[in-house]
Amino acid sequence: MASTNQSPFYQRAEQEFHEATTDEERIACLEVMMKEVPKHKSSENMRKNLTNRYKKLKASVAKQKKSGKSSQQGIKKADMQCVLAGFPNTGKSQLFTLLTNQEAKISPHEFTTYKPQLGTFKFEEAQIQIIDQPSFPNHSKNLVNSTDTILLLVESLDQIKKAEEFLYRSKAKIILIFNKSDLLNENEKRKVKANLKSKHKKLDSVLFSSINPKKEDIEKLKKKIFETFPIIRVYTKEPKKEATKEPMIMKPGSTLKDAAEKILKGLSRKIKRARVWGPSSKFGGQVIGIDHKLKDKDVVEFQVR
Repeated sequence: MASTNQSPFYQRAEQEFHEATTDEERIACLEVMMKEVPKHKSSENMRKNLTNRYKKLKASVAKQKKSGKSSQQGIKKADMQCVLAGFPNTGKSQLFTLLTNQEAKISPHEFTTYKPQLGTFKFEEAQIQIIDQPSFPNHSKNLVNSTDTILLLVESLDQIKKAEEFLYRSKAKIILIFNKSDLLNENEKRKVKANLKSKHKKLDSVLFSSINPKKEDIEKLKKKIFETFPIIRVYTKEPKKEATKEPMIMKPGSTLKDAAEKILKGLSRKIKRARVWGPSSKFGGQVIGIDHKLKDKDVVEFQVR
């Protein structure tokens, strides 16, 4: 794959393709290259080669998808996953501890986090998986390219542009967290906010202090993270019993059948009767069929044969 007269993004992706150690990384590189390759006639063969290679790799990865594991450290990806990213000493590990109440190694020295650390936190009873990983440039490319949401921590405006070099292949939603805002005076805060609004308006951004945070700021950040996930929460119950406290996480448009199959493969074929309470019901306890579409915060009850 010659890189003559190709864009800088194409050339970087091509280099990373040859350095990649997993098929997922190679696919992410090819997606950038396919996007960046010129659309004129002389590039037709190049486009065909890229497309064919992409299809073969996708087919290969599809066979392994059912395991649900990322190739990084054997981490099983949860229904909702976010990854912390940033340069050294931007406060990633402090934020990880704040969100999870789980100790992380924190130090004033650079690159204290040398391998991904897994944790979880809850928002309205829904479990969110969070991963603290090594700082740029020692981060896990696989994690940032496969996760749902990236929490990008910066402590200066120039770090935002520099971070693009490490995140340009990721399709994740990005929340920009301008950390250590407690060190700024009011005038400096106004300038940062104005810059974010004018030059980085596509990014969902927030000023934050992981050293001296307010409880409401932590809860607001959890809510902001939760809202990046395109999901619905479905609670289940047994007849004459209370609903589960922790919801199942489903995709929007999921049906009763999808919910049953998520609980146990083949369960949908054994349902004798099902009822629903919540936003998708016309009234509480409505009897529903297997194709009934569920909505966020529905409660479903199964009776099986």
